Amino acid sequence: MLENTFRQVNIALVNEVAIISRALGIDVREVIEAANSKPYGFMKFTPGAGVGGHCIPVDPSYFSWRARQVGAQARFIDLANEVNDQMPKYVSDRLLKLIGKPAKGLHLLICGVAYKPGVGDVRETPADGVAQYLTDLGAKVSWYDPLVGNWRGEKSALLSENFDGAIVVTPQPGMDLKALIDSKTPIFDCTGAYKGLPLVEQL
Repeated sequence: MLENTFRQVNIALVNEVAIISRALGIDVREVIEAANSKPYGFMKFTPGAGVGGHCIPVDPSYFSWRARQVGAQARFIDLANEVNDQMPKYVSDRLLKLIGKPAKGLHLLICGVAYKPGVGDVRETPADGVAQYLTDLGAKVSWYDPLVGNWRGEKSALLSENFDGAIVVTPQPGMDLKALIDSKTPIFDCTGAYKGLPLVEQL
């Protein structure tokens, strides 16, 4: 439980640094790599659309709940949960800003809906928060993930379809976005995996 809480807190820290870096006009991944060049004392975490899986989104909240039961405070944990929980909204708003239009009526694509690369597990995936937020704003939301067969009661879309914009939540192995780039679809990449490609903006 402590190890999962440790990761939750550090992911929240780097997510907040990403938001601040954006406001300052700084590439957060360059900042992280610079810090990672120190031979000791730094443990690398990277920002993203939130946290997922059966451990990190769950264990810290249980830890905090148990602390409150015995009259203790878990302010650090609660703040980390708050930061990570708001990331799906933040990255979705960044996508809409990139497109330059309100969400209502747009056809948007989530690329990579598993909670981490290399698996088809969608438990507690941050893609859920992204999909729900954009749907609530009136967008039609489709998804693509080569390792996931069914999600939210739907099958994966084809990248050859027409989309107004796309957001990369999880960089699945072999997930080639060439069709989206060729069709000049604006892409917001939460992962850094597609840095340098045309029409792709980074978190």
